[in-house]
Amino acid sequence: RRPRSQLASRVCVLPVCVVSRVVSPQQRVVWPSSGASVVSHARVDASRVFDTRQVNPHTMRVYVVRHAQSANNALSVPSLMNPDRDSDPTLTETGFKQAAALGKFVGERFGDGAVADGSIPGKHQIKKLLVSPMRRCMLTATPMSAKLGVPITVRADIHEHGGCFDGSPGSVGGVVGRPGLTKAQLEREFPACVVPVELIKGWWSEQSGCETVPQAQARVLQVKQWLWEMADGWKEKDGAVCLVVHGMFIDILLKAMSGVNLTSGKQQVVFCSQNACVHVLELNSGSPQNLGRVCGIQRFNGVDHLPISIQTGGSLEGMDDCYVNEGSA
Repeated sequence: RRPRSQLASRVCVLPVCVVSRVVSPQQRVVWPSSGASVVSHARVDASRVFDTRQVNPHTMRVYVVRHAQSANNALSVPSLMNPDRDSDPTLTETGFKQAAALGKFVGERFGDGAVADGSIPGKHQIKKLLVSPMRRCMLTATPMSAKLGVPITVRADIHEHGGCFDGSPGSVGGVVGRPGLTKAQLEREFPACVVPVELIKGWWSEQSGCETVPQAQARVLQVKQWLWEMADGWKEKDGAVCLVVHGMFIDILLKAMSGVNLTSGKQQVVFCSQNACVHVLELNSGSPQNLGRVCGIQRFNGVDHLPISIQTGGSLEGMDDCYVNEGSA
């Protein structure tokens, strides 16, 4: 890792928010956008960060989780230019520990037991667990599924930027696309998961090669639209949604929800997610008395459930490389 003095001076990283107290409406930050705005609380009482029972009842909660540490994350040079990079890596030993701790936390904090003891309202209980088809996300979600009693539903369009491929642009041999895990492989490796029939031959292809940043951004914009459509028809009985996804995917999604212009190349701001972190979003479609959509960032990069000794990832350098060199997070 490069010394701080050598870091690009024009990149801003948004770190974990240190929480201290509840703010008044005058202290909140609103980022305007076309069709939606984001309310980001500058300071939030740590004891109440997951407890918003007084929120508009028509607000859908979305937990966004980054996968635990993968073998690629642990490479000394975690770039797609590294010949040791795996097209669909497993987790490291540390990653499996992170996944276990995450599963325990999520099960206790957002499962039916938390509703029964009054810790959270029923509308904040995770009832849908939607997971990227990449192995590192499926392995991360497995303990979560077991603790929550909610099956994994595989969703192909929430995979990481780049897709599933070997090689790298500009290298000898170039990029070779891989199909990724097929429906049969997913069901065999992760019993009881729900896999759409469209994945019978895999979720990627040789022809797809390496997805570019603009292509990834266009895909995430479609995911954003799907989330809002789900929020538009949401009812309290539906509970909360949890996405288990990837670092760069999360960066693009948060920018899209914030109304930030999506660009390729050098970025002014990047949202850095640590491995096995939890982000909390709330999507409100508005009402006749309060028109317009608004997305609230309730919590960013929560890793309190992980011992410090196994906290990894979330570096500015890594995210910067993803954009500048089309790297893989």
